[in-house]
Amino acid sequence: MILRMIGALVDLSGRRPWHVIAAAVVAMAGLWGYASKLELRTELRELLPSDSPAFMAYERQVKRVDGGAQLIVIAESPDRGANERFIDALAEQLGEPLRRQEACLKACADEACRKACGPPSLIRYMETGTKEVRRFFDENKWLYASVRELEAADEAIELELALRGGLIEDLEEGGGGEQAGGADGAAAPAGEPAKKGLSLDQTWNELERRLKKIDEFPSGYFATPDGRMVALRIVSRSAGMGDRSAAQLLDDVTALAGRLGPASFHPEMQVGYAGDIPNAIAEQRSLVSEAVWATVIALVLILGGVVIYYRSAWALVVIALPTALGASAGYAFATATYGYVNTVGAFLGAIIVGNGVNYPIVLLSRYRDFRARGMAAGEARREAVLNAFRAELVGACVAAIAYGSLTITQFRGFSQFGTIGFVGMLMVWIAIVPLVPATLVAIERIQARLPAWLRDPPPRVSGEGAAGPGARWLARVTFRWRVAILAVAPLTLAFAAWKLPAYVKDPWEYNFARLGSKSSQNRGAGSWSRKASEVFGGKMNVAGAMMLADYPEQVPAIKAQILANDAKDPEGQLVADVATIADVMPGTPEEQRRKIEILERIRDRLTPRVLKSLKPEEREKVLQMKPPESLRVIAPEDLPDLIRRRFEENNGVVGTVFYVKYKNNVSFSNGRNLLRMADTTGNIVLPDGTHVVTASRPTVFAEMIRSMERDGPLATAASFLAVTVVVVLATASLTGAFSVLSSLLLGVIGTAVAMAMLDVKINFLNFIALPITFGIGCEYPFNVFDRARLLGGDVALAVKRSAGPVALCSYTTVLGYGSLIFADNQALNSFGWVAMSGEVACVASALLFLPALLHVMNRRGWLGGAWKSGILFRGSNHS
Repeated sequence: MILRMIGALVDLSGRRPWHVIAAAVVAMAGLWGYASKLELRTELRELLPSDSPAFMAYERQVKRVDGGAQLIVIAESPDRGANERFIDALAEQLGEPLRRQEACLKACADEACRKACGPPSLIRYMETGTKEVRRFFDENKWLYASVRELEAADEAIELELALRGGLIEDLEEGGGGEQAGGADGAAAPAGEPAKKGLSLDQTWNELERRLKKIDEFPSGYFATPDGRMVALRIVSRSAGMGDRSAAQLLDDVTALAGRLGPASFHPEMQVGYAGDIPNAIAEQRSLVSEAVWATVIALVLILGGVVIYYRSAWALVVIALPTALGASAGYAFATATYGYVNTVGAFLGAIIVGNGVNYPIVLLSRYRDFRARGMAAGEARREAVLNAFRAELVGACVAAIAYGSLTITQFRGFSQFGTIGFVGMLMVWIAIVPLVPATLVAIERIQARLPAWLRDPPPRVSGEGAAGPGARWLARVTFRWRVAILAVAPLTLAFAAWKLPAYVKDPWEYNFARLGSKSSQNRGAGSWSRKASEVFGGKMNVAGAMMLADYPEQVPAIKAQILANDAKDPEGQLVADVATIADVMPGTPEEQRRKIEILERIRDRLTPRVLKSLKPEEREKVLQMKPPESLRVIAPEDLPDLIRRRFEENNGVVGTVFYVKYKNNVSFSNGRNLLRMADTTGNIVLPDGTHVVTASRPTVFAEMIRSMERDGPLATAASFLAVTVVVVLATASLTGAFSVLSSLLLGVIGTAVAMAMLDVKINFLNFIALPITFGIGCEYPFNVFDRARLLGGDVALAVKRSAGPVALCSYTTVLGYGSLIFADNQALNSFGWVAMSGEVACVASALLFLPALLHVMNRRGWLGGAWKSGILFRGSNHS
């Protein structure tokens, strides 16, 4: 009944070809229009399962700090003053809308008024330098001395005053060392009795040294020491994952900087952009560009191969229309279901094109084969569809399995790719039944009105049905040298036994430097990020991985626990320090009150009479060092914005944010280090039993590695088991299934051996190639086997008639994957190489090993039942 329905659909398409084609074109235009809203997210955390603890913790953290992604603008020229003027001008222009909106919001008393102030600015705040910080610390520097240091200074001043007043005698005849105050101190030249404490001058010098660690920009600007580069730091409301708001902010800042005219400040001035936002946007735009070019290149090469193979430009329409419809359906489905695609899904267009054309190629080849042997056009269309239906159905099933196996995983890098690929391939398969016959009829009607030189030459086959000399050569070689060809299998297995065990012990790629963009490291955002490192260089005491506690009171205990975990790391310590709000505070409120008491005593000792007794140069220095009366206890909220905001959530809570600072020699590109960082800093259990879920970029990347190691083998095993079930059902014969699966396994093992010999490590992208290879690679041996079944077991004739279409299908798929080897992204590049090598290995096995195996099994009479079996649709009797 199903076959009769399919035949009726083919006949209907032949009678109404233009209606079918028009419906397909309209549907495709609508789908592509809808898919144009699809967003590309390139951040690696988008590959994690959405219910991953690390992902959820990181998402909560991003919301608590209201994005926080950075955009750093750098002005570079030989003139420090010009650089500073440009940064000031840019900050003034960018800050004006912020100030207007803040003024509007302050004047509002209700929600309606606040909405009228406009949407929140893309910029949370900006920082041009440390002038505010310097002023704050100048006013409060005495509070940053320790209680011991202040007590020692107080004792030294008291002693000096006693010596000056003659209340005690200097028992050290001649001093015996550096005098307490010295020429620049607070006391007269006298010996320092037994060095009982630090002098006021020494305390002052120690304070200056300590405060330089907090404010390391003496010019007040974020600048290199020579002033060659000056920076503006913009903190946005974006999470820095390449979203549209981040792209809009970068475009706005770039346009404004261009309007200011850097050359008008200095002829050699260059302006560049660094930080989370430019890096993510550069990676995204590179991927978008590469995805478009990869799809275009793959399409051109694929269609060029189709033209050469069929000697017909009209064949392009037959092949391209259902393939393009399937690709548009896949991306439209992604838009409706996800709203975005991650890094893995960006290149699905090229892959769907490469894999999807297999179905119309097989169908077109059967049609041309029947036409070449004298069958009428209408009958050839119907018989081609029915004849190829079983092979096409099995091909669709195993392709669906290949992609569908990825959807059972929690790793979004796999599941999203598998879902979109499954829908795209399914739509190509569904579309071929009405579209290929309709297109064939439309083309034939058009050609009937064209001059002869614009028409297709009639399809040709040899008397026995061979598509060309290559197919005849393969049929002859696989029969004559069948035993020698079969010897390849044990040799491949021997290589596998020698090389694979050591490789399987540690197949994973832990070097993240080999997974990102190659060009961005040397130009664009990558090169400017290195310059930003020259400017900031880990300064301002907050360089490191940002994390959040639940409450500020937890931070000291969390810090202690992280340091304790790090000390237990058997491979050595990674953490240099944990920077908290306490590091920029002058102590607890109790400590500050004690300091103020001591400072009041020091100030009381330096009376006008004492100051009058000093020499002018001494008096000037002491007046500078005299503690002011305005000193008071400082709370975290009193810190300057530049410091406070680094430890503040968007709801105003200060102190929950802290930073884990790693040692300088610790590489963040080393995946093993990321796993160790996650073990040290992730999900802290405090001594009282409180569980604090912490997250940072290292913990997110570590979770990605663990997810890949867990889900990769699961997807591969599921793919192989499901393909095995389909092949057993389709052949309804254990010997037939054995022959097809043996060919498939040989191709997959050969791919694994090549990866081991070339030391190609498995990463979060190229692992997808393995489950896909089981599905896509199974089509080729099954096509050869099924053609032999239709021919009653004539393997040589089956090779002659199927080798051409199978090779062309593989060629198009190889090109779909091969387009990725030109990608700038190294992970995609490796995916292309692995998938392409798997394709080549599987098609070689299908066209060489399988026919040789079938010949041997035929001679021994093992396949007699297999040629008569098959519980899936038997299809047409025409072969």
